[in-house]
Amino acid sequence: MKTRLDTARHFLPTGTPGEVAHAYNRAALAAMIATRATSLGLGSDMTQPQMAALAQLVRDTPKSPALSAQTRTAIRAALRPALRAQDDPAIVSAAVFAALPDTPVRVADATGREYLLIAVPAA
Repeated sequence: MKTRLDTARHFLPTGTPGEVAHAYNRAALAAMIATRATSLGLGSDMTQPQMAALAQLVRDTPKSPALSAQTRTAIRAALRPALRAQDDPAIVSAAVFAALPDTPVRVADATGREYLLIAVPAA
């Protein structure tokens, strides 16, 4: 069963600047691919052909465009070890703000469950 995050066109308000929408779409795609990769036991060292195959699985089009270098970087970043509450606050802050606006950030809660945070523009 396919599940997906809505694209900017369906999720963000009308009039959202194009570069903001594009960044959101990249983050959403990277999160979907990273989630699928994790479920298959793949990590940030997966190959470009593996990424391309996963992208094809999560996209709705029969033949999708090649992943850009920026998107591949965002996917690899989303597969890094999760940030945790006990991590040094400076490291957490640097990782979160460096990821904005187009890279998901992997975090873990107190139970160890992992989540991918995606920047959603507030305005």
